[in-house]
Amino acid sequence: MIALALLAWAQEAWLTPNGAGGYPWGSNDVPDGVPRPRDIDLPDSGFIGATKAERPEDLELVAPEGERRFVRYVHGVLVDAWWVSTRPLDPAALTVDAIPTWTGAILGPADGGWSAYGKARSWDIGGRTVLHWSARDGSREIIAARALPTPQYGIGRPTPLGAPTERGASPRLTGDLRSVVRDRGEILSGCFLNSPKPVEVHIALAFDASGMPSRVKVSSDQPAFEIQDCVAGALMEVKGAPRTEGALTMTVFR
Repeated sequence: MIALALLAWAQEAWLTPNGAGGYPWGSNDVPDGVPRPRDIDLPDSGFIGATKAERPEDLELVAPEGERRFVRYVHGVLVDAWWVSTRPLDPAALTVDAIPTWTGAILGPADGGWSAYGKARSWDIGGRTVLHWSARDGSREIIAARALPTPQYGIGRPTPLGAPTERGASPRLTGDLRSVVRDRGEILSGCFLNSPKPVEVHIALAFDASGMPSRVKVSSDQPAFEIQDCVAGALMEVKGAPRTEGALTMTVFR
């Protein structure tokens, strides 16, 4: 009970329904921070905007060991915040035990250019959204508290991962993961239906203690829409050797 009370107190001290770090939502006061590094891909941080004037300002704040804290300002006012921790985070103080609007697997940050598989729950609470993400391998948890979209701030929210509904041509598969993903070749190829051909795709996959995918890394030599999410969705239920990593090269010719 004491540990739970301390956890609730720590969470209430920084991220609350009313704001982050003591700054209320809509405040134009800006805490000391540095621009959000490009090496961390926060879940539920998408936005819509092509010009510099439409881009939000993301800051990383000083945080206790084992945590990272981020805030977002749009047109000079505080709108969103992300709390990243290597310890468990309880969203109850923000969700007031409401029923999630959706649950499912989405990607979150991992080290070394990887993305991590994790379970997410999303709520609509009091004119805002809250998302709680837990890495499949237990390495991180994240709470995101976001404003709803406005004419001045378009938001791209995540949706649960899933394989493409349309299959592509049978690809050539090489690498030590070939036997693991052999029956997913046409599903994977479906992620590149609109890419110029031929297209060569490099995929790395890491497995957790139960042999389920825990991290993924994807690159291709041709453009593709939402390549990381599509490939991750196609492979999220394959089974591999526990606590191993592997690589795959896929070539789609037509």
